[in-house]
Amino acid sequence: MSNRINKPMLSSEQLVKKMRDEKGITFKYTSEDAAEIYLTNVNNYLRTAAYRSNYQKIVKGKNAGCYVNLDFAYLQELSTLDMHFRFLISQMCSDIEHDLKVQIIRDVETDADEDGYSIVKDFLDSNTKVVNKLNSMIMSPFTGDLLNKYFSVQTDSNAVKGKKERKIVSYDDCPIWVLCEFLTFGDIIRLYDFYYQNIESARISLSVLNLVRSLRNAAAHNNCILANLRHKASYPPRELNDAIINMQDISKSQRIKKLSCRPMLEFAALLYMYEKIVTDKVKHHRIQSLRKLFFERFVEKKGVFVNNDLIKSNYEFACKLINGFFPKQYL
Repeated sequence: MSNRINKPMLSSEQLVKKMRDEKGITFKYTSEDAAEIYLTNVNNYLRTAAYRSNYQKIVKGKNAGCYVNLDFAYLQELSTLDMHFRFLISQMCSDIEHDLKVQIIRDVETDADEDGYSIVKDFLDSNTKVVNKLNSMIMSPFTGDLLNKYFSVQTDSNAVKGKKERKIVSYDDCPIWVLCEFLTFGDIIRLYDFYYQNIESARISLSVLNLVRSLRNAAAHNNCILANLRHKASYPPRELNDAIINMQDISKSQRIKKLSCRPMLEFAALLYMYEKIVTDKVKHHRIQSLRKLFFERFVEKKGVFVNNDLIKSNYEFACKLINGFFPKQYL
């Protein structure tokens, strides 16, 4: 049966009734009228209801399919916490992106085998998709002038589209410190991996970098990161696993179990990379914000989750990761 038939558009009033009558969601702490207003003006049903995956369902009997001990207010609180979490993740990824650029430029400038230009040509020769992205930036008021200054740009007529197009035909006169201004977070990671592929001592593995990229993209696209904390088939890269093995507060079974959860795995990768890459001054300020979020805001309404072992155990694991990667000097 199609979604059009099986899941027709419903009003906020109808959605509240569906949650109450079909899903077993209660409205003890938020009235049904207030929930209708919330779903209309604050957050839609799809995003709000996404967090119900963190709650168990009744399996048998007349109430089969209904959620156990789930109130609408719990979904609201999870949605709010996730919003704060995404905002901080975006800031931390921005810090990482900045310091990755600084590190790459610094190391290229001090590399006796590099002139700052050959690395750009070699990288773009190997990454045509990056060149295509640069082509799309030629007409931008924020990047166009710089691109035209450092790249050879040619104008051609596109008979199919009936318009002129500009594209890069040569990039051998662009230095690394200019290229970094155009690259996305994902492309900075590609450049990082490309340059350090033969310098193991200075390199974070691509598998860890891509976990951080995935989390950054989720935050940037406003995805519900904490919507499903159930254990999946995720496995930590050896580099990340080895770093967490040394944390005394985390047992082997807890490490294996919690890192199989994709959001926890990506969060662990973020903390690991942040500790490795970001400068101390910025790190100190941001980790204070991270601690305030987890140890103050997250527990403001801890009674909401007192009966949910899944949420509590993941929260406790996240706190252990924070303390493990950023000990007392960041208090």
